[in-house]
Amino acid sequence: MLERTAARPLVLKPFHHSFWIAGLGLIVFVACVLGILSRPVGMLASIWPANAILLGLLVRNPALASPAGWSSAALAYVLADVATGSDLTQAISLNAANMVGVIIGYALFARLSSEHRHLRRALSVLHMFVNASLAAIGAAIVGAAAVHVAFGAPLSEAFVAWLTTELVNYVVILPVFLAAPIFSDGSRAGAASIAASARAGSPWPLVALLVSCAAALVIGGPGAFAFPVPALLWCALTYGLFSVTVLTAIVGVLTQIAVASGALHLGVSAFAEATLTSTRLGTTLLALCPLTVASVDAARRALIGRLSHAVDYDFLTQCLARSAFMSRAAALVAAPAARRSGTVVMMLDIDRFKAINDTYGHAVGDRVLTAVARTVRATLRSDDLFGRLGGEEFAVVLARQSPADALKVAERLLEAVRALELDLEQDGKLSVTISIGAAEVSTGEAGLDRLLLAADRALYQAKDAGRDRVRCALPVHA
Repeated sequence: MLERTAARPLVLKPFHHSFWIAGLGLIVFVACVLGILSRPVGMLASIWPANAILLGLLVRNPALASPAGWSSAALAYVLADVATGSDLTQAISLNAANMVGVIIGYALFARLSSEHRHLRRALSVLHMFVNASLAAIGAAIVGAAAVHVAFGAPLSEAFVAWLTTELVNYVVILPVFLAAPIFSDGSRAGAASIAASARAGSPWPLVALLVSCAAALVIGGPGAFAFPVPALLWCALTYGLFSVTVLTAIVGVLTQIAVASGALHLGVSAFAEATLTSTRLGTTLLALCPLTVASVDAARRALIGRLSHAVDYDFLTQCLARSAFMSRAAALVAAPAARRSGTVVMMLDIDRFKAINDTYGHAVGDRVLTAVARTVRATLRSDDLFGRLGGEEFAVVLARQSPADALKVAERLLEAVRALELDLEQDGKLSVTISIGAAEVSTGEAGLDRLLLAADRALYQAKDAGRDRVRCALPVHA
């Protein structure tokens, strides 16, 4: 199926908006405190998730990027520092750098297409990396100046430390928010998106990832933090994009914590700023590998879905095209379960369609086809087959339906189409009707061709009887 190409904008009522703004501030506050608690060395946190989380929330929900939302986030930054013992002046100056980075990142991501923002194009990860780098550079310029004034640290060292910390957090954490399933008011599309993102796969890539992480802790050495990369690539080829971003984020965050705490033995001083800088850059670049593979795979799947949809579905009416309908209907009719529980095939034809084309033109005829198809599709169940065989002729396969129930469905279809009115502007309104012929599989293994032939004969009986009605053929036996 086609993937959604754009998230619906988040529209919040006043009460809900205030609730989400307060929630945004709380999330940023908690993320800041977690980062502050990860300061075993120097003046900067070994992991600082707040900026990436804030940027991700704002990119996914632009309605939160209001003056109230920015103010709530800024206040949360300062309160977290003050609550953990920092000086108010220092807290304001240091967190100004955090806000600058997020503002730059938000402005850059706002310029991207929806597909790129959600990492569903081949070059999406590259765009994300460039935007994250520019945001990190902007934050590092302001942050280095603040650190130099507050602590007297050399500008160059402070700039590099701030830049690498920002960059690794953006690249590792931000994709989780960008690739998260798109919700749309609890719709079926949103549920399908969640199911697709969590599609089942082999457990072995995950097992390999756990083993490689354990091996990194046990073996250690300068290259230990790269041990999980092959397993992450395997995960990227097996699981969905969102799942891969989550796994990459977990590995990246835990790597940074393990290096800063000394749990991951690199054979060099884990507390040296050069070691932290090197591992941050290494983790950043290594995370790009599985993210790129997963993003390209998501783009490939989306392309295959679009091509499959173009082949299987009629371009005008968006119901099944003839070839796809015939193959699926044949399989459904031949299934033993369908024969046991009852199967009915119906042929539908728009009454006097040629006269509509001759009188009003083919543009109006196309509108009639589209409106009728949309009405029929809305009346049927989701698991009923509905296809266009050609021209104004459609077919339906009703599985698990008795003849009496199928007749009721046909009557509902007649009534729904009868209620249609197409506004033709100067020519007034146009009403249309359909005629239906139905055929039931009674016993044995009657094929689809025989059923369609019987339904087609019944359809012509309905037309001969005055149109806008349904006629049923005799049961079709093997």
